[in-house]
Amino acid sequence: MFNKKLQSLRKSKKMTQDELANRLSINRGTYANYERGHRQPDFETLIKIADYFEVTTDYLLGRNEYAHGVSKEEPSVYLQLGLDRDEFESLTAYQQEALNWAANNDYLQFKNKSDDIMDMIERIEIAYEVDKVMKKRKKNNK
Repeated sequence: MFNKKLQSLRKSKKMTQDELANRLSINRGTYANYERGHRQPDFETLIKIADYFEVTTDYLLGRNEYAHGVSKEEPSVYLQLGLDRDEFESLTAYQQEALNWAANNDYLQFKNKSDDIMDMIERIEIAYEVDKVMKKRKKNNK
């Protein structure tokens, strides 16, 4: 799945494998193996790829079907927060991912628009990290 998404993103930018490998500062052969599905990038490279294409790592890994973490058909998390799309897109990809996680886990049940959005994002990021650690521990204990 990752390899197909990567190839599709590269082609959407009308780039060759060599051009993209150079932009990402990785060996072209290594990059070609990513697209063939023979190798997986390390965490740092995965983030670099996601940042370059302005998509989430969850999208690249097939955990989310929406490249930017937001469905155009469903009410968007930024609307729940009282933000417009530009304000939401000005957040980092990690902040957007954390907010989407919060929305999908019913963490955004408040309607108090006077809360400072950045303070709320920090609280959500902490909860998001705790959730990831707990899921990892649970998985490792099986």
